[in-house]
Amino acid sequence: MISIAPDGTQYQVLTDFEIDSSFQEILTATKNAKLHSQEIVVVQGLGFVGTALASVVANCTNDDGKQSYFVIGVDLNTENSYWKIGKILEGKSPIGSPDPQINSAIHNAVYVNKNLTATASLSAYEIADVIVVDIPLDVKNIDNFKKEDIQINIDSFSDSIRTIGKRMMPDALVLIETTVPVGTTKKIVLPILEEERRKRGITSEVLLAHSYERVMPGPNYFDSIRNFWRVMSAVNDNSKVAAEKFLNKIINTEKYPLTKLEDTYSSELAKILENSYRAMNIAFMYEWTLMAENIGVNLFAVVEAIKMRKGTHDNIRYPGFGVGGYCLTKDSFLAQWSLENLFHSQIELSMTVAALRINYNMPLHVLDMMSEYFQNNTNILRVLLCGISYLPNLSDTRNSPSQVFVEGAIQKGIKINLHDPHVHKWFEKPDLEINNTLDKFSDLDCMIFAVGHQEYLRYEIKTFRKVLKPGALVIDAQNVLNDKLAIDLHNAGYK
Repeated sequence: MISIAPDGTQYQVLTDFEIDSSFQEILTATKNAKLHSQEIVVVQGLGFVGTALASVVANCTNDDGKQSYFVIGVDLNTENSYWKIGKILEGKSPIGSPDPQINSAIHNAVYVNKNLTATASLSAYEIADVIVVDIPLDVKNIDNFKKEDIQINIDSFSDSIRTIGKRMMPDALVLIETTVPVGTTKKIVLPILEEERRKRGITSEVLLAHSYERVMPGPNYFDSIRNFWRVMSAVNDNSKVAAEKFLNKIINTEKYPLTKLEDTYSSELAKILENSYRAMNIAFMYEWTLMAENIGVNLFAVVEAIKMRKGTHDNIRYPGFGVGGYCLTKDSFLAQWSLENLFHSQIELSMTVAALRINYNMPLHVLDMMSEYFQNNTNILRVLLCGISYLPNLSDTRNSPSQVFVEGAIQKGIKINLHDPHVHKWFEKPDLEINNTLDKFSDLDCMIFAVGHQEYLRYEIKTFRKVLKPGALVIDAQNVLNDKLAIDLHNAGYK
C-alpha cells in the first residue's frame, strides 16, 4: 500500500513486522537519551498541531544547552496518514508552511541532535514520560445546523485514549491539546485511563491535564507554539504541577505567561469560546458585506478606516469569500454537543450555531452573484476558481470554503476549473484536478479570487489578458486586486 503526501511524494506503508523492527532502533535511541537525562515525549498525531509541537519540544534545551527531550511522533500506518511519518523520518515537515523555522527545527532535530523520530508503533506509549494528544476530534456533519443532529466522532477519539491507557507508564503525564467538547477531559478521558490502568493493576492517580493549542500554520507556525500565550488546567494537583513544569519548559513563559484556570471545564470552554467569538464576528460582517455591495460602498476601505481607532475595534473583520479550516467551522458545535451529551442540559446556543450556518453559506453568495450576472446561463461557462486552501500561502484545504462553492456549482451544473499554486492534491475532493499554473487556461468567462495567495497579488493586467475572454467577469472576494489594477481591468473592458 502506498501513502501519498500532498506534494506527491510516495511512501510505502509498512507491515506490522517492519513497524516492530524499526521500533527496536527507536528503543535503543531512547535508552541512550535516558542516559543523557532526556525525558521521552510522545506526540499522538502528526497533523498541523502535532508536527509543530514535536518540532518545538525537540528543540528545547537545558541550561547547559543540551536537548531536554527525546520526541517520538506517532501516527497511523494507513494510506492517508503514513506519509507524515515518512516526512519526519526524512527530516522534513509534513505540513507545508512559509515559516522556515519549522523546517529547520525538524531537520536539526532529526539529523543534528538526533532526538526526533516518528513511528506507527503503539509501543511508543510504553516508554513515554509525557504523552501529548494531538489527534483530530471531528464533527461529522458541519453542514448541519440543528443541535439535536450534531454528530461528533467521539468513539474514534475515545479509542485512541484507550490505547494510551493500556500502555502508558504509571507516572506518565497525559496532556490533551486537542480541541474537545467541554467536560471531555474529566468525563471521558479520565474514566477511560482509570479503567485501563485498573485492569493492569495500576491504582495510582492519573496525571492528566488539558492545555489547548493555538497553532497558526502560517509564517509564524513555530512561534505560535513556542512564543505564544497558553491556558491550562488539570484534574488534580499533581497533574497541575507536572503539566506546568512541562509547559514552562517548552513555552517562553517569561514573555508569554501561562494562564492557569480552576478546572478542565474552564480550559476546554476557553478554546471553544475564543473560536466561537471569531466565528460570530465574521458572520456579523457578512451582513454588512451585503449592505455595502447593495449601495456601492467599498467595505474594505471602511473597515481600514475603523481600524484606525485603536484599542476598541482592532478585531473587526474584513469581508471575505468564506470561513474554512479546522476550528472556526466546527468548534461551536462541540459546545452545543457537550451541553446535551455530557451535561444533559437543554440550553441552546442559538446565536452561536446560527453564526456557523451563515459562515458556511457565505461562498454560495459569490456563486449567486456569478449566476445572476450570467442570467443563470452558466452551464456553458468556463469558470476559474483561484484558491482552494482556506488560508493564503498554505496548502491546508480542511473545510475550505472553496469546497462549499464547488459543490454548489456542481449542483447547478456548472463546471469549475481549479487553480492554486500551493495545493497539489485536494484530499477532500481527490477526483478534482488542481492546476498550479495558469498555462492551460484561455478564453475564460469568469475568474474568481477566493484566497489571497501572494502569487495572486502579483498578477498584472497582462495576466488577465492571457486567460480571459474580452468582457469577462472578475470577482474579487479577498481584496486581491489593488485599485489601480481594478481600474485597468475596467478600462480594458472586463467587468
